[in-house]
Parts: sequence; structure tokens; C-alpha cells
Amino acid sequence: MNLNLEVSIGDIVSAVSLTLAIIGGIFAYYQWKKNTLLKRAEYINELTEKIRTDKDISETVYILDYGKPWYSREFHGSGENERKMDKTLSYFSYICYLKKQKIITKKEFTFFKYEAIRILQSLQIQDYFYNLYHFANKFGTPLTFKYLFEYGKENKMFDDAFYSKDSHLSSEKYHYNLNY
Repeated sequence: MNLNLEVSIGDIVSAVSLTLAIIGGIFAYYQWKKNTLLKRAEYINELTEKIRTDKDISETVYILDYGKPWYSREFHGSGENERKMDKTLSYFSYICYLKKQKIITKKEFTFFKYEAIRILQSLQIQDYFYNLYHFANKFGTPLTFKYLFEYGKENKMFDDAFYSKDSHLSSEKYHYNLNY
């Protein structure tokens, strides 16, 4: 048995080149991963900053957070108040959509969880959603602010009476403000 263990300079150059290519690939992957995480952090910051800097959203979150009265039959068609509330709820529904689609992670969602829960705990939001839910069901359409509503539903934010369209007759919590 003859074993020829000759190593040529070409073999050494090939091995060194392969090693350098692997190291370069690992470095490129590390840089890409770091850049991706930085972009995600910037995106989460933009979403968070909008809550603080958008006047309509920040004012509405304040109203909801402190339980100031706003929802009544006159709310529908009220113009500016309805627009601001719907803008805010749409924004949080969008954030819940991003979570549901796994575009933002559960960990990233924690930046918004407090506000989402506070919004959904608001008795006036629950009354508003009660009216929207039954109005949408009447026409067989999805509820406005679908993803925020689904987040609330998944987290059991709505009681059993919410789903009965006649609850406004027996509960002080719900009112009949839309024609459903």
C-alpha cells in the first residue's frame, strides 16, 4: 500500500481561501443579523413615537386612560371626536395586526400591550365595540378595528353579555347607540 501525502501549494491556497470565505460568510451573516435587528428596533420606535407625538392619538389615549366620558348616541357623526377615536383605534388595530401576522414579536408587542389593554378595559370602548359588533353582524361584515377586537376577544376582555344584541335592555354597561 502506497500512500501519497503530498500537499501542493495550490491545495494550501485552496484551504486558506475556503477558510477565509467561511469566516467572511460568518462575518457577513453577523452584520446582516445586527442590521436587521437595528431596523426592527427603529420600526418599533417609530410605532411607539407615533403614539406619543401624533396629537390625535396621544389626546385620545389620554381620554381613554383616564376614563373621561366620550361615548354616547351623539358620538356617531360627531365629526372631530369620532375621527380622532377611530384613528386611534385603527392605529392600535394595525399594531395588533402586526402582532397577529408575526411581523412584530410578542416581546416587541410589550411596548404596546399596556395601551392596548387599557383601551380594551375602557367601559366606553366596550360599549362602542358592543354597538359596532352588532351593527357589523347585522350586515355580515367584519367589525371595524378587527384586530384590536380579536386581541381583546383572545384575552377575554369582553363578558358574555357583550355577544348578546339584547344586553342593552338588561345591563347598564351596554347601550343601543347604533341601529342594529
